[in-house]
Amino acid sequence: MQVFGFYRDALIGDNLVALNAIYAIKALYPQCKLIVYTNPIGMELYKNFSFIDELFDLNTATKEETISHINQNHFDTFILTQPNRWRCAMLNQTNAKRIITLLSLGSIFKKRFETIFISRNLSSLPQYQRLLKLVRKINPFIYDSQIHNIDFSPIMLHTQQHNIDFINHFLAPYSDFKKLVMLNPFSRTCSHNLTLTGWKKLAQQLCSLHPDTLFIIPTYEGNPISLDFDFQAKNLVIFKNNLDLYNLVELTKRLTLLISPSTGNAHIANNLKIPLLGLFSKRDTMLWIGDNMNVKNLIIIPKRKEKMSQDIENNVIQKTIQKFQELT
Repeated sequence: MQVFGFYRDALIGDNLVALNAIYAIKALYPQCKLIVYTNPIGMELYKNFSFIDELFDLNTATKEETISHINQNHFDTFILTQPNRWRCAMLNQTNAKRIITLLSLGSIFKKRFETIFISRNLSSLPQYQRLLKLVRKINPFIYDSQIHNIDFSPIMLHTQQHNIDFINHFLAPYSDFKKLVMLNPFSRTCSHNLTLTGWKKLAQQLCSLHPDTLFIIPTYEGNPISLDFDFQAKNLVIFKNNLDLYNLVELTKRLTLLISPSTGNAHIANNLKIPLLGLFSKRDTMLWIGDNMNVKNLIIIPKRKEKMSQDIENNVIQKTIQKFQELT
């Protein structure tokens, strides 16, 4: 039996785009043992997937404990998706027979490292396809002959009954609304986004134009950013989640549409095949597009948020409203 390791230590969206590659390993090598090394976000996202044989929480282990765990499993192949110097140095101390990763200053000239070069800035290959390239490196013949026959439906996120009950309770007062649309203003890492003032303008105009639609703003416990509205609308509500990420997943499953920048919420919608009206940078329309996203429904934000003029932001808002009306 072959033993494969897969390393993914990232935020919600980055962990979600890795699911295609993780599942492809199990689909191509169904008898293998597959262990995923990840963080608490990955532990939460991946916990319900039976095709992953074991999860290892990097946040609760020291470097030495991680190396020891890798050595105990005697990996035939270990896929490292984030080849910075310290991760490459750590993997180089293990007994993994093959280490497959992207070419970087950390991975070059290491004997057991097999690398692939994909330009981060010049290549238009989306992230999920870049990770699939690493899987192909295991055995290109097996990959090329079988990849198009793989049904990727098992990577869809599935909630539990307590998540369903949580969202049923949240939505109970709004049963008269036929359409549910989420407006997500928040992103930890996205450089191109509307300002909070811009999101308020967008929400106010959409609520006024579409009184039969319930607009939902998601937030969570501990969110350092608050969104205080200076207008009232019967069709606008705040969804404040607890620490269970799958509550957000269950709510997203019920949406008519998600409006969001290029962040984790967009990738949850992509995973669930929920239509997305995305507010993306031009680069993100290539690098972070998902296999279920329609590029025609992505509005380009031409400037970083801190450099965007009010006129440019107002233009993005109007384009978003026009595209919303086309989609709904």
